[in-house]
Amino acid sequence: MATDAYVEQASLAEVIRHGSPEFHQQLQKILSNPDYAVTEQQSQEQRRLNAYDQLGDLVRQIGARAVATDLPKLFAVFDQCAVLATDLIPLISGHYNLATGSLATLTDSDSAAPYLLDLDDATAVGVILLTEYECGSNIQFMRTTATWDGDGFVLNTPDPKARKFMPSVGIPVSRVCVVGARLVDSAGVDQGVHLFTARLRDADGAPAAGVTITQLGHQPLVIMDNSVISFDNLRLDRDAWLSNDLATIDDDGVLTWRDEASRKRAFASASSQLTVGRLALSSCLNAEARASLYIALNYASRRVVPMTPTDKPTMLDIPHVRDTLLTDLAGTVARTLYGNAVKTSLVGADLTAREPVVAVMLAKDFIQRHALQTVTDCRVKMAAQGMFSANRVAGYLGVCHAAMTGEGDVSVMGSVAGRVLAKQLAGTPPPEPVPHDPADPADRARLLSARTLTIAQEAQPHLGIPTLEARLEVIPDALELAEAYSAEQALLALEEHAGHPEIAAVRDVFALDQIHRHASWYLTHGLLDLDAVKAVKQQLRGGLLYEAIDELAGHLPALLAAFEFDDEVLGAPVLADDLAAAWEVRCRDDRLRR
Repeated sequence: MATDAYVEQASLAEVIRHGSPEFHQQLQKILSNPDYAVTEQQSQEQRRLNAYDQLGDLVRQIGARAVATDLPKLFAVFDQCAVLATDLIPLISGHYNLATGSLATLTDSDSAAPYLLDLDDATAVGVILLTEYECGSNIQFMRTTATWDGDGFVLNTPDPKARKFMPSVGIPVSRVCVVGARLVDSAGVDQGVHLFTARLRDADGAPAAGVTITQLGHQPLVIMDNSVISFDNLRLDRDAWLSNDLATIDDDGVLTWRDEASRKRAFASASSQLTVGRLALSSCLNAEARASLYIALNYASRRVVPMTPTDKPTMLDIPHVRDTLLTDLAGTVARTLYGNAVKTSLVGADLTAREPVVAVMLAKDFIQRHALQTVTDCRVKMAAQGMFSANRVAGYLGVCHAAMTGEGDVSVMGSVAGRVLAKQLAGTPPPEPVPHDPADPADRARLLSARTLTIAQEAQPHLGIPTLEARLEVIPDALELAEAYSAEQALLALEEHAGHPEIAAVRDVFALDQIHRHASWYLTHGLLDLDAVKAVKQQLRGGLLYEAIDELAGHLPALLAAFEFDDEVLGAPVLADDLAAAWEVRCRDDRLRR
């Protein structure tokens, strides 16, 4: 067999996209159905109902289990909903990933079958109930109990602070939910946090006996029917326990672990679908960042800005617009390729193992922060046009905020993952502090690696001390390390595809921007000298970063085309060649809908 056969390089669009183009196109068609278009005349309640109707349409066309267990398809659903149907994001997270995904992977097929059938044809909507008032997303400390009661379990909320807060279950439709609770066996022994399946609402949408649901108030950022849930002797069948084959419970209610390793894996098993969900939400925010850049950069390249009677540059020619948006573009593409690599690594991985969990936590912190900043920059640089929902970018902001705080402050993920990473890197010393040349691409990569290893070593004194003070003291270093390591991995992902000149241009801007952002750190650690810092970004332009941005600007049309967005499907007036005419049509259509 020939060993030197030519391997065709993937197209730029294939490098950026994750998953089948045909499935992405199918989703675009489904999600662009005008029957579910959101109008300015709809109340929040009407938008909630519309979202549930649209979810039902989506599920009936593509199913649930087949998508939840096929990660490229699952990530594609999140990405396309994020861009075209933002009201669906809270619903698909619960239905596809957390409920269907848990039932499909954490229990036997016979026990899951009745629930999965309902989820597969949208007879019922799936959701997961983990967080509580007091423990928040630190779910290992949840206090809801599932106590053995002869032939099954009873769910109870021990006191108001243990109420489930704040799953989206307010709309009265049939519900299949996965509930996190502490399993208390027949001997009264607390066996830790486990997952259970329950029908939270009956076929007619009424709360099941033993369930109290209180819908929370208006939420301005996203359309969600968030609620507070409490249980008072909600009865569950024995088969409702999602044991993941780690333990058994006999007719007397005695729980037996398969082995000691199974006991240790129990909590990781119960939270395994959160790992997938964290990356799915990060992916959808990155998709919104790409869409925002596509809209803002296309608008900026057309929008003429009269500056003198004879000088009328485009908005993209103005330095503060050009530098901000193109740097954001480089960071977004870098995170897209980095995220794609993490997505690929999850396929077939053991989601109870530490490595994939930490990899996703690192990616979540690194991707979501930048996505929010990028969408914000696009909104601001579009000025008044960025205020209108018709141009989509303002609507993406709410999803960014909701996803970043879905499990509390995203910093928690970064700090925990950074602490684990610091322990892993304890035996790898940083290089000697010698000055590097930022004009040399190889030196840029070495600078990012040196930053990672140096921060890891600086964190070591705090890691061996078990006190709370030490755990708090290491958090700033842990967050810095998480960011530095992820930036290094993103640069490696870019380098892998640098055969594309567009990706090579992105790589240079991304690396130089990272060095510029941390220039004082590199300077004080002896890795750059003052001349090198000045060379990266000079006050009157002409520096390395500006040159790299100029190079990236030349590749802008190809990069935006590779994002595979359709102007007609997006429907943003600012994408039209004739902005005034586009707004006139939009306003006329809105009047007709009244």
